[in-house]
Amino acid sequence: MKLFRRLFFAAGALGLLFSTPAGADERLEEIEVKARPIGLQSLEHISQPVTVIRDEELKERQSSTIGETLENIPGVTTNRFSPLASRPVIRGLAGSRVQVLENGLGALDVSTLSVDHAVTIDPLRAQQIEIFRGPATLLYGSEASGGLVNVVTNRILEYVPEAFEAGAYYSFNSNSAEKVYALQARGGQGNLTFSLDGLKRSANDYDAKGGRVMNSFYDVKNFNLGTSLVDDWGFLGFAYSRFASIHGVPNPPRELPFIDAKQDRFDVAGQFNGPFGAIEAISFQGAYNDYGHTEFEEVGHPGTVFKNEQYEGRIEVQHAPLGAFMGVIGAQFGHRTVSALGEEAFLPRTRTGTVALFVLEEADLAEALHFEIGGRYERQKSDPEGGAAVSNSVYSLSSGLKWELGEALALGLNIGRSQRAPAAEELFSGIGPHVATGTFEIGQRGLKVETANSIDLSLGREEGVLQWQVNLFANYIDDFIFLQGLDRNNDGMVDKVDDKGMMTADAEFLLVQYQQADAIFYGLEAAASLNLHASDHSRLDLNLFGDYVRAKQKNGPNLPRISPARIGVGLDYRQGRFMAGLDLTRVLAQNDTGPLETPTKGDTQLSLSADYALLEGERNLKLFVKARNLLNEAGELHTSFIKERAPVMGRAFIVGFEAAF
Repeated sequence: MKLFRRLFFAAGALGLLFSTPAGADERLEEIEVKARPIGLQSLEHISQPVTVIRDEELKERQSSTIGETLENIPGVTTNRFSPLASRPVIRGLAGSRVQVLENGLGALDVSTLSVDHAVTIDPLRAQQIEIFRGPATLLYGSEASGGLVNVVTNRILEYVPEAFEAGAYYSFNSNSAEKVYALQARGGQGNLTFSLDGLKRSANDYDAKGGRVMNSFYDVKNFNLGTSLVDDWGFLGFAYSRFASIHGVPNPPRELPFIDAKQDRFDVAGQFNGPFGAIEAISFQGAYNDYGHTEFEEVGHPGTVFKNEQYEGRIEVQHAPLGAFMGVIGAQFGHRTVSALGEEAFLPRTRTGTVALFVLEEADLAEALHFEIGGRYERQKSDPEGGAAVSNSVYSLSSGLKWELGEALALGLNIGRSQRAPAAEELFSGIGPHVATGTFEIGQRGLKVETANSIDLSLGREEGVLQWQVNLFANYIDDFIFLQGLDRNNDGMVDKVDDKGMMTADAEFLLVQYQQADAIFYGLEAAASLNLHASDHSRLDLNLFGDYVRAKQKNGPNLPRISPARIGVGLDYRQGRFMAGLDLTRVLAQNDTGPLETPTKGDTQLSLSADYALLEGERNLKLFVKARNLLNEAGELHTSFIKERAPVMGRAFIVGFEAAF
């Protein structure tokens, strides 16, 4: 609590300091948030805390996974299980509460079922990444109750490129000998467009401060092809994607398990402009996915087979203005058949169907006051093989204000009530163990719907020499679902069981069960960028950030695996064709632990990046070098199930080039 108070007052002091008029006016260009409905995509009007990363910032952050790419965004960390299995954690929430989208539709993989499963979207393909902090259930449902990450890849083009575009990328990581090769091309003729890209990523076991992390290798191949018809009436397009990967489970308790995964995905998207008098536009998206992976206990010994056959669709109708209000009415639907069968059959074959309706309206109540309000109804039914079905209806409401205060200051207030239906793994787990995480998970069929009441207050300066943002948030969640270790013999430690769930002398699996209790999350995020020098040829900026989240059961103990507080400082320098950045992040120790959970020490991460453009213009060639963990710190991720088995990567140097022609 002392740390929270210190950060709170520090953020307030920064706000008072930064609100003084700046000596120059640097207006931000109009940015569109693609995860928002058509007609409502201007970042300028969104009251909920949203971060958009793209261009040079995105290229500097890009890593092997979405989780690691975003891990130093204020309010965002990662639950990294391995160098290829890493999902974002937003304000302490992860898994099935943080939805990862590609161009507005789900990743359609099984990364929410277990932390050792990879997200099938490679960050190197991203042209823009959008992060919604706090509930985004209004637009995307239960799986976005904690936040949302939308990766914009533009596989289906909505415009015809003026000329043929192509690019190539290569990089090498000295620590794990990771090699990345990527090619992409896009173009068009008349009204037809095409988009094509391919990627190969492979790495050996990586080195941490304490030595080699065995079985942390990976190999990924990704191919994508899209085409579209574009005209004044709108566009219609199709895309196909193929993902294949093999990755190991770091320092396993026994054998050398690895996961062999494949995904085939088909997408369709379109938009019709002005089809009727009262309708300004209709957009739709759909995707079908066939995903499967086999978890091998060792070479030649297949264990559990995961299957996920899923389709998802979405329709949005933008109506003509109704007085001061503009808005969208939409529907979302999907069906999923998922199973985990074999030696570790901890989840029965389960069919889940979802249907939802939503509406979002916005209006300018005054010249400097923007208002939005919306609601969503969702019906979900999960039907496990050999068991009784579980059905839930959930409702979400949200409203927000954004007030331009003058001097480029903006105040945002967002209040919401969101609900989340229990996921299949939370309801039906418990048939067998999970070797990768070293756990025997037990679900509960009687879990109730989660209900979150949230409030976000943000204040920031969006223009000028000094730009800054402070977000304060609180989230009160009734019937919060979490995974808790069990101590049935009362020895003060999590019980260990064998692969049948029995406590024996040689048992190796931690016994954990999904529990439910009222919970409270609160905290803050702060970021600032100060221009120290600017001329026609050079620029130097100082960047600061910090975040903190506290999570505990109401009138009870702390919740497990909550992100620790962080403070960071960085410098960005540009002169002509040369760019460089230096970032220092201090991760504080996490001592606010849950029952039977061990604390995690803090660590300091120092990173460096630099690039030089040998060629500029339509044809360009850029050389780059990045250094990660220059201090070679021995760090652990408190959010990870296997923090001791898979510590942070030691010192690493990454070199490569990027070309466009």
